[in-house]
Parts: sequence; C-alpha cells; structure tokens
Amino acid sequence: MKNVIFALTRGYPHDLSTYENLIKRNFSIYENIINKQETPIDMLLFHEGNISINDQEYINSKNEHKIIFKDVSKYFQKVDLKFADTEKFNLGYRLMCKFNMYHLWNEISEYDYALRVDEDINIATFDPFVFEYMKKNKVDFLVGRYSKEIHKVTNNTLPNFLIKNTSLDVSKIYNHRFPYTNLYATSVKFWLDAEVQNLLKMIATSNEQIIYRWGDIPVLGVILNHKNIDIKLFHKLEYNHISHNFKIKNNALRNLIINSKINPISINEGLPTKLKIKIRGKLTSKNPYDFEIN
Repeated sequence: MKNVIFALTRGYPHDLSTYENLIKRNFSIYENIINKQETPIDMLLFHEGNISINDQEYINSKNEHKIIFKDVSKYFQKVDLKFADTEKFNLGYRLMCKFNMYHLWNEISEYDYALRVDEDINIATFDPFVFEYMKKNKVDFLVGRYSKEIHKVTNNTLPNFLIKNTSLDVSKIYNHRFPYTNLYATSVKFWLDAEVQNLLKMIATSNEQIIYRWGDIPVLGVILNHKNIDIKLFHKLEYNHISHNFKIKNNALRNLIINSKINPISINEGLPTKLKIKIRGKLTSKNPYDFEIN
C-alpha cells in the first residue's frame, strides 16, 4: 500500500519567514503521523513553480522527513474570461479550486490513499494508522466536518449547470452535506473511476468554473453524494485551521452531535443567528439550492 500526504501550497520568493505556518504544518504531520509509521508515507507539496530550490532546501531543513516538491504551474495559466466576484477571488484562487477538484487525481494516481492537509493546518491529534483502517473497512472518504456551500454565486450557478449538462439527481445530491476539504483522507482509486473523471472534467474544465469560482467543496461533495459514498468522520482528530481561526475536534461523542450531518459548517455565529438566517432565507430566497434554506 502506497500512501501520500499532500497540499497545494503557495511560494513566497525572497522571504523565508513567510513559510512559518507551512513549517509548523509539516512538523505536526511528522510528529503525529510520519514518525509513527512502519511503512513510509510520502509528503508531497504541489506548487505553482514559485518555490525555488533554495526555498525547498530551507523548508526541508526544518523537517525530519524529506518533502517532495512538485511544480504544477502548467495548470495555472492565464485565461481571458470575465470573472464574477472579482473583488474577492483572483484567478489564482479559481485555478487552485480547479486543481483540487480535478487535476490533483492524475498527479497522485500512483498512490492508494491520500491525506490532504492544507498549508494553514496544524495537527494536534491524529490516528496515524488511518490508511490501514480505511483499507480494512473499505472506507473511501474520511473528513473532520461536513460543510455547507456558503458562496452564493456557486449556489446560483453550479446546480443549474449540473441540471443542464448531466442526468444527476441534483435536488438530492446538492444537499449541503459536503466535506470540509482542508483536511481529508480518501481512496485515490475512487476518484480515478471513469464516470467520476468524466464528471469532474466536465465541471472543472468548463469556463463557468473559472467565471463563477466553483470550489472543490461542493464539487467533490456532489460526486460523493451521487456515488452514494458514505462520507465518514475521523474517529480521532484535532487540528487548527489557522486562516479560518477554527478548531476541528473529532471523537465518538462530538461526531454524534457537533460534527454530525445535521450540523454542517456554515458560519461561526451561534445557534440563534443561524436560525435567523435560515428563517430569512425561507422567506426571501427563490433559489432552492441556497444554503440558507437547506
């Protein structure tokens, strides 16, 4: 069994101090996972061609386990399209979403199982034998939390695109019970299935993906739901998602209540605010796929 821990990370030329969070992320992976293995696991960092050899050597000098760097700049080329939400999401962000939903699988096709840990993640607790658990129990996907899609432009456009271009039961599978994809474990073979690849290619290579900034959360979630994959929760996990100032904790009790499908992540506000938003959405929204009314 050949496994990998990966991320798509940014490069910061001429400023080594900006790799601090990435180095902390790498160390937390080594301490909680790599250091406890009998069978080696690759650590792989994809980048847009802007992490120099010197920067790679610096990052590796701060880690006990050698990291493999892979240039995927071929997927990050300029396009001549007019974007929605230009003030929020630049082209690089949109192409990052495309990579993480589609191009990724070809790049890690040699592996059996993969664990995504984004560059702004710091792991505190983890089951180091999660891949063995997945193989033994035939689990295709593990995640810390479920997530709603909170990007209104996506909710206004992606479901309609799927209705127009596929025979998917969109009203059933676009259910806002999607994986929170900054950290997840998955079978790579599942994503290389011919039907899955065809669906991903159709969505990811469309101009609409770039124009409307469709992210990997709803796209991967829709595929998993369509294929009736049970999105399972990690039994033992704790990590900080630094850029979102959010902590994920998984254990038996929390998975039944806080992390369950009935409580997908949407906003950080408390329950009263969430209820008010849901009620307002029912009264005002005409979009059946809007997160506020699901």
